[in-house]
Amino acid sequence: MSAKLYSDELGLQKTDPTRWRLRTNPLGRHTWEYINSEQKTNDPQSTFTKWLLQLPDFPAPTPTTEEPRTAREACYDGASFFRLLQDKESGTFPCQYKGPMFMTIGYVAVNYIAGLEIPNHERIEIIRYLVNTAHPVDGGWGLHSTDKSTVFGTVINYVILRLLGMSKDHIVCRRARKTLLSLGGAIGAPHWGKVWLSVLNLYKWEGVNPAPPETWLLPYCLPIHPGRWWVHTRGVYLPISYLSLVHFSCELTPLLKEIREEIYTAQPFEAIKFAQNRNNVCGVDLYYPHSQVLDVANACIVKYEEYLRPTWLKKLSKRKVYELIKKEISNTDYLCIAPVNQAFCALVTLIEEGVDSNAFQKFSYRFKDSLFHGPQGMTVMGTNGVQVWDCAFAIQYFFVAGLAEKSEFYDTIASAYAFLCRSQFDTECVRGSFRDKRVGSWGFSTKTQGYTVSDCTAESIKAIIMVKNSPVFKAIHHLITDEKIYQGIDVLLSLQNVGSFEYGSFATYEKIKAPLFLEKLNPAEVFGNIMVEYPYVECTDSSVLGLTYFHNYYNYRGNEISQRIKVAVDYIKHLQASDGSWYGSWGICYTYAGMFAMEALHSVGECYANSIVVKKGCDFLVNRQMTDGGWGEPMKSSELHTYVNSERSQVVQTAWVVIALLLAKYPRKDVIIKGVELLKSRQEPSGEWKFESPEGVFNHSCAIEYPSYRHLFPIKALGLYAEIYDKE
Repeated sequence: MSAKLYSDELGLQKTDPTRWRLRTNPLGRHTWEYINSEQKTNDPQSTFTKWLLQLPDFPAPTPTTEEPRTAREACYDGASFFRLLQDKESGTFPCQYKGPMFMTIGYVAVNYIAGLEIPNHERIEIIRYLVNTAHPVDGGWGLHSTDKSTVFGTVINYVILRLLGMSKDHIVCRRARKTLLSLGGAIGAPHWGKVWLSVLNLYKWEGVNPAPPETWLLPYCLPIHPGRWWVHTRGVYLPISYLSLVHFSCELTPLLKEIREEIYTAQPFEAIKFAQNRNNVCGVDLYYPHSQVLDVANACIVKYEEYLRPTWLKKLSKRKVYELIKKEISNTDYLCIAPVNQAFCALVTLIEEGVDSNAFQKFSYRFKDSLFHGPQGMTVMGTNGVQVWDCAFAIQYFFVAGLAEKSEFYDTIASAYAFLCRSQFDTECVRGSFRDKRVGSWGFSTKTQGYTVSDCTAESIKAIIMVKNSPVFKAIHHLITDEKIYQGIDVLLSLQNVGSFEYGSFATYEKIKAPLFLEKLNPAEVFGNIMVEYPYVECTDSSVLGLTYFHNYYNYRGNEISQRIKVAVDYIKHLQASDGSWYGSWGICYTYAGMFAMEALHSVGECYANSIVVKKGCDFLVNRQMTDGGWGEPMKSSELHTYVNSERSQVVQTAWVVIALLLAKYPRKDVIIKGVELLKSRQEPSGEWKFESPEGVFNHSCAIEYPSYRHLFPIKALGLYAEIYDKE
C-alpha cells in the first residue's frame, strides 16, 4: 500500500487515473493523452500505465515458488515482472525520468508568455507533482527532489504554482513563500533562476551576469569558442545569449505584479538595485562559486555592453545566434538536446517568428515528449526519456542471466533489439552547427533527439551483437547489417581522447575540445564540470565493454581496436584513487563506478587474483558492506566526493557491488551471498523491486531517477550469481 500523498491530505484536485493513455511510436516517442470516459472501453491501458499509476487491475505475476526463492528463481521472477513494463509498439521501457526540479519552469513559462493555456488535466497534475515533492519540513524545493530547499528550486516552483492558478494564500504557497523569504528572497537565485525571472518580468536583466553572443563570432581555433564547450552548456547558453542581448521580458500582467510583491523581502521591487546583485547567490544554492577570473571577466563584459558594443556587432551577433538555434532545432526536430535549452530555444523562436508560426507550433508539439505523468503527478523529465540506454541494458542482462533465449522472453528481446536497430543515426547534422559525425552511432533516448553518446553507442553495439550471435533470434538478424555496426565502431573510436587531453579516456558526447581549466569560467553556480567535456570512468568503461565484445567476434580494425582498448584500460587504472575507489559521475556513486570499472577490467582478463587494481577495488567495496549484507550511498557521496553510507542499504547499489565482486572473481563467497540475500529479501512476491532512492546524478549536484535500474541490475546480479555458482 502506497503512503498517502501530501496532495491527497490537502484534498487537491486530481485527474482520473483510468483515463490516462501513454502513446508511443516506433521511434520511441512517449506522450500522454487524457481521453474521455466514453473512450476507455475501446482504448485499454497498457500494463505499464496500470502499474505506474498504481491501478488495481494491473496483472501482477504470481511467484514461481513459495518463499524463500533461490537466486535463479528471484532473477526469473524479476524478469517476468519487468517484461510487463515494456511498450509493445516501440519495444522500449517507458519511465518517468525525474528528479531535477528546474525543468518544468520552461514549459509553463513559455506557454504563459505566449498566451497559451496549459490543458486543465496537465495543470492539475503539474500542481500535484510540485505539491508532492515539496520539502516535508519547510515546504520549499531544491535543485532536485531529495535536496534541501534552495532559492532556485523554491522560487521557480513557487512561480509555476502561481502561474497555474494556485492562490498565494494556499497553505502550499504560504509555506514555500516563508521558506523563500527566510533564504533572502528571489534576489539570491543563481544564474539560470535570474534568467527565468527576468524573462517573466520578475527580475531585471541588469542584475544578470552577461552571456555575450559575440563569443560565437570568435575564431573556432580559440579554446574559449562556445563550439568547444560541453554540448549541454553551449546548448543552454546559445539561446540565453540571445535573450541577454535583447533583454527580453514579457508583458507585466496583473498576476506577475502580484508575484513581484511576493518573492522578495520587505523592499519594493522598484527599489531593488538589481545591478548590485549579479553575484548575489544564496549560500545554500552555491555549489560551484565563481572564480576570480570569471568575476573580472563579467565586470569587463558588463562595461563593454553598456558603453562599447557597436550596433552593427549587436545585430551580427543576434543573427549568428539565431542561425545556430535554427540548426539545433533542425538537428533534433525541435527536441533540442534537453528540456532546458528546448524551452529557451522555443522562447527565442516565439520572439522571432510569433506564436502562430509553424516553427513555434512544432515546439508546442515537441514539448510533450518530455512531459511525463506518474503517481505523484506530471513533470518535465531530464530528457525525453531513457529509451536506448534501458533497451541496451535489458538485452544484455537477460542474456547474462541466461533468460534471453527462453521462449517466454523472446518478444521482449526481439522488440528491444528492433528498437535499437531503428534508433541508429543515419543522417548527419546540419553543416556549421559545431556537431561531429554521428551516422552509425546511438544516443541516450531516441533517434529523433539526435545527440551521439559514447557509452550508449558502446552498450547498444554490445547488445546488438549478443542478439546477432544467438541462433534463437536468426529471424531478426537482418534488421542491422555488419556494415552498420562497423559505422558505430567508427564513431565510437572517433570519440576516444587520443590527443593532448586525458589520453585514452572517453567523455560523453564528444572528444574533449578545450582545456579543462576553462571550468574557471563556469557561470551556472549550481553545477560542477559543465564548461567542457570531461573524461568519465563510466563512459570509458562502457566503451571498453563495447570494443572488447566487438573485438571478440569481428576483425574490423582489429589491431587498432586492441591498442585503443589498452590505452582506455590504462586510463581506467589511472583514475583509481589510492583507496581503491572510482568516483561515479552519472550514478550514485562509488558503487556505480566500481561496478563499471570491474566489468571493463574483467573484459580484458583481470580479476582479484591477478590484478592489484581489481583487488584494491574489491577491498574498497567489501569494507563498506553494511550489517544487513547490502550497500548504500546517498546523494552526499556525489556532492562531497567521499563515500557516505546511506541510512539503510539500497537494492540498486547492492546489485552494483554484487556484480562487481562476481566479475572480479572475489574469493569470499559469504560476502557475495549476503548481498544476494539482501536483493532477494527486498523483492516483492510479484517479482518487483520498489523504489528506494534516486540512482543517478549529473554534474555532481543533481540527483535523478532511473526507474528501470531497480529491476535491471538485480536481475543481472542474481542471474550472474546463479550462472556462476549453479555450475559449481
